[in-house]
Amino acid sequence: MLQLVESLAQKALAGGMLSRDDARALIGVSGDDVYDLFYWANKIRIHFKGRDVRFCAIVAAKVGGCSEDCKFCAQSSHYQTAVQGQAKLTDQQVLDSATHAAAVGADSFGIVNSGRGPTRGELENWLAPLLQKIAVSGKTRACATLGALTPETARYLYDNGVRRVNHNLETSRNFYPTIVSTHPYEERLNTLKFAKNAGLSLCSGGIFGMGETWEDRLDMVFTLRDIGVDVMPLNFLNAIAGTPLEELPKLPPMECLKIISLCRFIYPGVELKVAGGREVCLRDLQSWIFFAGADSTMIGNYLTTYGRSPAADHQMVRDLDLNWRGYANGPVEPSSPNPTLSRVSHTGRFNIPIYHEAETTVSQETAAAALR
Repeated sequence: MLQLVESLAQKALAGGMLSRDDARALIGVSGDDVYDLFYWANKIRIHFKGRDVRFCAIVAAKVGGCSEDCKFCAQSSHYQTAVQGQAKLTDQQVLDSATHAAAVGADSFGIVNSGRGPTRGELENWLAPLLQKIAVSGKTRACATLGALTPETARYLYDNGVRRVNHNLETSRNFYPTIVSTHPYEERLNTLKFAKNAGLSLCSGGIFGMGETWEDRLDMVFTLRDIGVDVMPLNFLNAIAGTPLEELPKLPPMECLKIISLCRFIYPGVELKVAGGREVCLRDLQSWIFFAGADSTMIGNYLTTYGRSPAADHQMVRDLDLNWRGYANGPVEPSSPNPTLSRVSHTGRFNIPIYHEAETTVSQETAAAALR
C-alpha cells in the first residue's frame, strides 16, 4: 500500500492526473498508512502551492427566510431552526465587514445572500453597488455567493468588479436529490458554466458527512476537476438542530483529513480550502489540514455558526512556519460608469433571474418569506 501511495504521489508531482481507479485505491488506505497519505499530500501541496496560505472571509448580508429545502441549512424556511424569519445587514455593516476581513488578511471577501438567487431588485439596487465599492477599494477581492446565476447576471457581477463567485455543488449528482428537491443539480452546474464564461474565478466544493458514500465524494470531486474550478472549499457537516440532518454524527477528524488528502491527489493545483465544520470536526487537529494537503481556510465566522478568532488562525499559521498572503491585486474598476442589466434569460416565481426553474409546490408562507 505504501508503494502505491508513493507511486500515485509521484504521478501527481509529475503533472499527471489521477484516474477514478487511482482515487479508489487511495480510499483503501487505512490504519497507520494514512500518515503516509498525508505526507505525500503535503509534498504535492508544497510542490504546487508553496508555503503560502490564503484566508477568505464571508458575511451573511441577508439571513434566513430561504425558499429552498437544502437539508443541511439552518436558513431554510422549511425547517424550525434557531434562524427564524429574515434579517438583513445595513450597507455600512457589510462594508465594515469587508474592511475587517482585509485587516485580518483575507485574500477574498464574499457577500452571501440567502435564497435560491437574488431578486433583480436586490442585485441592481443593493448587492451590485456594495460589491462595486469593495472592488474599487482594492483591499480584498470582491466575491459573491448569491445562488443561481444566468449568463446576464454573471456578466453583470463581473462588470461591477466581482472577480470570484462561490457556488457549491454540495455533493454528487446521484446523492443530490436526497439533500435538495426545490432546484435541480443542473442549475448548479449551469451557474458555474455561466460564471466561468463571464470571466469569473470559480469557487465550488461541497459538504462531507451528509450520509454520502465514498463514490459520491469521488463523483463530486471529479466533476469539479472537469469543470476546472479555481478554489475547492471542503466543508464538513456541522449538523444544525431543527434540520433533517440534525441527528447525523460528526465525521471523525482522521476521515476529514483523509478527504483533504484525497482531494489534493486528485486535483494537485487547485486552491484547497477547508471551510465549514473545521472547528467542530477537526478539534485539536485543525493545524493538520495543511499537512493533509490544504493551502487555504476560512477566517472568522460562517453563515449561522461561529468560527474561532482570526488571532488563533494567524498563530496556527505562524507556528507551522507557513506564510499567509492577503490580497495584492489592487482596485478593480467597473467596466463602465453605470453597468446595466438589460435583460435576463428567465425570471422565476420570486422575480429571481434563473435559467432553470424546478416545478415544485411552494407554500404561501415560504413564498412570502422569499419575497421579503
